[in-house]
Amino acid sequence: MTLGLFTYPIAWFGWFRPRDELATAVAELLLVGFYGANNTSPSARLLARQVHRGQVGAVFFVAQNIGSADDVTGLLRLFRSGNVQPLLAIDHEGGIVQRLKKSHGFTHVPAARTVANTLSPAEARTLYAQAGSELAKLGFNMNFGPVLDVDEPGNPAIGRHGRAYGTDPEHIATYAQAFVEGFATAGIACAAKHFPGHGRAMTDSHNEAADISATWSEAELEPFARLLASPQSPPMVMTGHLRLDPISPDGRPATVSAPIVTGLLRQRLGYQGIVVTDDLDMGAISQVMSRGEAVIEAIAAGSDLLMIKNLFGYDPLLPQRAVGWVRKAIAQGTLSQSQVMAAAERVRTLRGQVQEPNGSASRC
Repeated sequence: MTLGLFTYPIAWFGWFRPRDELATAVAELLLVGFYGANNTSPSARLLARQVHRGQVGAVFFVAQNIGSADDVTGLLRLFRSGNVQPLLAIDHEGGIVQRLKKSHGFTHVPAARTVANTLSPAEARTLYAQAGSELAKLGFNMNFGPVLDVDEPGNPAIGRHGRAYGTDPEHIATYAQAFVEGFATAGIACAAKHFPGHGRAMTDSHNEAADISATWSEAELEPFARLLASPQSPPMVMTGHLRLDPISPDGRPATVSAPIVTGLLRQRLGYQGIVVTDDLDMGAISQVMSRGEAVIEAIAAGSDLLMIKNLFGYDPLLPQRAVGWVRKAIAQGTLSQSQVMAAAERVRTLRGQVQEPNGSASRC
């Protein structure tokens, strides 16, 4: 934190920041978090300046960022106040993972298991359309959901909280499609998660990479395959910090694994949309590699949007450091500039699809 305070003025005034085509492309890949729950937060105000200068393309809100309804509105106004309009993301699955609640004027969305047990797919779609309309009205345009994991009650991150729709792949995909379609009516872009399947893991990837090597089967891939082949394919798929040795023998979590992201998701399932990482600052990644290494390995694996909470080890200069990491990796042959440019173009396409606050909803 001390280093963060020391470098804050440099970041605030944008001194020494790169401004070339590559820097612009890297900015599109950055999905960054911030400290604070209102628009007086120095971290939020700096991030807003970096968004307005074109250094960061997307911002995500976590529970720590949610204060009163007025506080959330003020933060969204801060991020949207410049000429450059960012992608603004939040977790709005329902159940335990719903940041904006009745106290904020939002409809309660039950957990996925409850939705699947009590509502028809058509009723679920109506519920999700209402939730999407509320998000869009406030100013959000991205939602990290639906969960396509197989329901396993003993799973500490998913099953224990009822976050999965069931165990049958067709059933899961049907309700996930209702989720995507409902939010799409409001112009909210959704991210199906956690590829290639977190459901049967017995550890929580917030703390360490969840090893699914012994429990994962093709049945966990099928909900993703069905949803991606549906008429309303989600514009984003989120990878989890999941170790799957039969597919990725080097032991790398899916987030930074080319055999899983490029081989399994893009080539085998034919997915052409955006791949977004789970938070690269989570223990599953940060315990085994630096932030810079994680950024490069995620891009090299085939990811497009790189989620970095930037709370612990806060770095005001994160955007320009990311450009430096990418530039060095290109020079060393670890990455190609064409990889970076292609990822940035996919994100720009999404940016053109999401709804503007005063515009009409577009397909997402």
